[in-house]
Amino acid sequence: MSSTELRPDPVDRTMSPTADIGPATSRRRTDLVSRLTGWPALVVAAAVGIFVIGVSYRLSASGAPAQLYYLTFWAGVLLALLPGAWLAVTATDRHRRGWALALVGLITFVPKYLRNPFAPSYHDEYAHWHEAVQVLSLGRLFQGNALIPIVEYFPGTAALTAAVTRLTGLSPWSSGELIILAAHLLALFGVFVLAEVHLRSARAGAIAALIYALNPSEMYFDTQYAYEGIAVAFFVWVLALASLAARARGARRFTLTVAALLSAGGAVVTHHLTTVFLLGVLFFVASVGTAAAWRRARRARAHVCDSCRGPLTPEPGPDRGVLIWWAVLGGTAVMAGCWLVFVAWPTVSYLSPYFGGSLRQLAAMTAKRSSTGRVLLAASVQPLWERAMTALVPLIAGLFSLKALLMVRRERGVWSFDTLALMAFGLLYFPSVLFLFAPSGAEGARRSWAFSFVGLALIGAYLLRRFPDWGRPRVPARWRTPIGLVVLTVLLIGGVGGGLNDPYRFPGPFRWGTDTNSASAEARTVGQQLAAEAGPVRVVADQYTALQLIAYADLDVAAPSPGFPAWALVQSGDDPSRELAGMLYGSRFNYLVVDVRMAEQPAFNGTNYGSGDPLAGRVTPMDYLDRLDHVPWASRIISTQHLRVYRLNLPLLGQQPRSGL
Repeated sequence: MSSTELRPDPVDRTMSPTADIGPATSRRRTDLVSRLTGWPALVVAAAVGIFVIGVSYRLSASGAPAQLYYLTFWAGVLLALLPGAWLAVTATDRHRRGWALALVGLITFVPKYLRNPFAPSYHDEYAHWHEAVQVLSLGRLFQGNALIPIVEYFPGTAALTAAVTRLTGLSPWSSGELIILAAHLLALFGVFVLAEVHLRSARAGAIAALIYALNPSEMYFDTQYAYEGIAVAFFVWVLALASLAARARGARRFTLTVAALLSAGGAVVTHHLTTVFLLGVLFFVASVGTAAAWRRARRARAHVCDSCRGPLTPEPGPDRGVLIWWAVLGGTAVMAGCWLVFVAWPTVSYLSPYFGGSLRQLAAMTAKRSSTGRVLLAASVQPLWERAMTALVPLIAGLFSLKALLMVRRERGVWSFDTLALMAFGLLYFPSVLFLFAPSGAEGARRSWAFSFVGLALIGAYLLRRFPDWGRPRVPARWRTPIGLVVLTVLLIGGVGGGLNDPYRFPGPFRWGTDTNSASAEARTVGQQLAAEAGPVRVVADQYTALQLIAYADLDVAAPSPGFPAWALVQSGDDPSRELAGMLYGSRFNYLVVDVRMAEQPAFNGTNYGSGDPLAGRVTPMDYLDRLDHVPWASRIISTQHLRVYRLNLPLLGQQPRSGL
C-alpha cells in the first residue's frame, strides 16, 4: 500500500460563511467571524459558559424545576463549546486547529468534573477510588474490591493513579481526575489523527474529532474516574497507530507497529470490555483487508489468457497494510489471552450474564412478553425537547450513514480497505440501540458507543468534508452555517440525553435510591465509627449505603443474590431461614446497617438490594425495620437520624422459634 502524504488543507470556500456573497458583505462577515473566533473571544465565551453550567448545577441542587436547570445547562454548554468547535473545523492553521480541539475537549470534560470535583459520586468511581487508595496504602496491585470485584484483575487505572500521586503529591482523587482529563484529550486527538490519515485531510480530522465529542458517553460516562475512560484512549490510538503503520515504510513502520501494540497492552491491563471491542474491530479490519486481497487475486487470474504470449502475470502478493493489521491483532490477542488465563479468568463469568441475559430479554420482547421490556426515560425528568432530540440522534446518524454508503459506492477503488472497514464498524451503533430495551443489555449498549462512534465519526467527516458535492438541490451558502449549527446542537443535546439519567448528570436534593444523590455524610460517619469500634468487619447493607461503608470505612459488605438472599434480614417480616443464618454466620457477616429512608420512598433505581430484591419498586414496610429492635438475634448498637446499626447473633435462630409480624 502506498503511503499517503498529508498536506495542510487549502482554503475551503465551501466551508466558509462568506461564500457566494458580495465582496463588501464578505469582508464584513469575515471580520465578524474573525473577532468571534479569536482567542480572547473564545476564552471569554468558555469562561462564561462554564460559569453558567455551574449555575445550572446550583439550581438543580436547590430543587429548581427541571426545565430551568436544563435550559441553563445547555445555554452554558453551547456558549462555551460552539466557538471552539467552529474554529476547529474552519481554521487552516494546524496549531490553531489543535488548540481549538483541546478547548473542545476541555469543555466536554468540565460538566462531569463540576458535578463532583472533590470526591467520587458515581458507583464505579467509588470502586476505582477505593482500589487506588488501597494500592497506595498497601504498596501492591491486585487488591480485592467489594463494589466491583472484577476491578481487582485490571489494575491499570489504580497503577496510573498511584504513579501520578507519588510523582505529584496530589490526592488519589485529584490524580485520577488529572488522568481522566489527559485520556479524554488523547482520545479526541487520536480520532483526529485517525480521520486525517484515512480521509487525507486535517479538516476531516477536526470534523471527526468534533463528531466523536458528541457521542453519548463522552461528556459524562467516559469522564468519570473509571477504567473505560482511560482504556478508550488506548483503543483509539491503537487504531490510529496501526493505520499510520499500514501506510509507512521501513523502520518507521516497525516503530509505529510496536507503539500500537504497547497501546493495546495498556487497554488489556486496564479494561476488559475495551479489549473485547479492540479485538473485534482489529479482526474485522484485517478480515476485510484479506478478503479484498483475495478478490484482487481472483480478478488478476481471471484476466490471464492461456493463449497470451509471454510469461503469465504473477499473482499479487499479500498487501503489507493487511499484514500490519494482522500483526497488531495477533499481538493483542496473545496479550489478552495470557492476561485472561493467568490473571483475569473471572472475567468470563463476570461478562457472560450481561450478553446472554440481554439476548434472552430481546427474544422475550420479540415474542411479545412485555414484562421483560423497559420503557425508555420512563422515570426521567428530562424535558420533552431533550427527549425529542435524543430520539432524533439515531435517525440523523442513519440518514448520514445511508448517504455516505451511496457516495462510497460511486467511488469504488478510491478508499483503502481499512478506511471502509472502520466506517462499517461504526454501523454497530444501530443494532446496539435495540439493546436499550433489554435491562441486561442497556448497560453494554451504552458502553459500546464510545467505540462505535469512532466509525461514525469517520462517516460523518467523510460526508461533511464533501458536503457541496452531495448533488442537487444545492444548499445556498448562507444557509449552510445555520443548518450545521442546528444539526450540531441536536446531536450534542440528544447524544448526552441518551446517556446517563438525571441524578447522574445533575446534583440535587437527597433522593433515596440513586448512587449519586443518596450519598450522605451520615453514612460515612456511621461507617467510620463502626470500623473504629469493631474493625474491618463484614456487614449487610443496602446497595446505596454500601458505597459509603466500603469507600470510606473499608468495610466488607455482602452482595445479595438469589443463592445468598441476605436482603431477607430487612425485606421480610419473618426471621431469616436457618440456611441463610448459617451462610451469614459462616461468612462472618455479623453486623446489619439499615437506612430507614427505604421505608419512606421507593428506590429511584428500582431496588434496594440489587437484582432479585423481593420488594423491587416498592417501599420497605416500616414494620419490617422496627421489628429488628425486638428480635433476640439482633441488637442495636449505633443510631443516627436515619441509620441503625445492629450486631447480629445469628446462632440464636437455631434456639428460637421463627417469628413473624
